[in-house]
Amino acid sequence: MHKNVFDVAAFDIKARSEAGAPLTLRHPKTGDNLPAVIWLQGEDAESYRKCLRAQIDRQIMERKLELTAAELEERLIERLTAITLRFENSEFEGVRYDTTPENVTKLYREHLWIREQVAAFVEDRAHFLP
Repeated sequence: MHKNVFDVAAFDIKARSEAGAPLTLRHPKTGDNLPAVIWLQGEDAESYRKCLRAQIDRQIMERKLELTAAELEERLIERLTAITLRFENSEFEGVRYDTTPENVTKLYREHLWIREQVAAFVEDRAHFLP
């Protein structure tokens, strides 16, 4: 490496995004950490990129120039579901919350405060760097 030259390979963000990182959920009012953790891949992960490309392809095939707010919200939920690896220390009404696509989608659809934390986390590449 030459002095004053940056080697872009120094940050293998895609590989680190694929591996995932833990998001500790925060209480929506106090901001205090909760025991629940969601392991997430980043937006540079292939699963995210693949989901995004499929959504764009569908939009092109449907010849839709504009999407409704509800459609945009569902597409975000679909992308976040695609990069959710697992839940830790999470229950729903006393039952362990398994990480199935159906459960993840339901969680993000019904609990906006969690979806917002997840979206903000995966958008920040710093979470996927050492």
